[in-house]
Amino acid sequence: MNEIRTRIHIVADGTITGHAPREVPPGEHEASIVLSSPYAHRPIPPDAAARVRALQDRLARLPVLDPRTPDEILGYDENGLFG
Repeated sequence: MNEIRTRIHIVADGTITGHAPREVPPGEHEASIVLSSPYAHRPIPPDAAARVRALQDRLARLPVLDPRTPDEILGYDENGLFG
């Protein structure tokens, strides 16, 4: 059995569309579909909050390279429009 990865689209009526990679020969094939998501839940490490706080502390200690306000950087005028 070979593992073939490809992207498919399934519509509400259950119809499947997609393209098989070139190495799949023409004909009827039996297949298993595994649903995956790039946003699948991953366990949060127990030290995640401490790591985020440490990163925030490091960022807070960085020097300010441009003292302008965000509005000044974007170029907003007194009417809130780009100048």
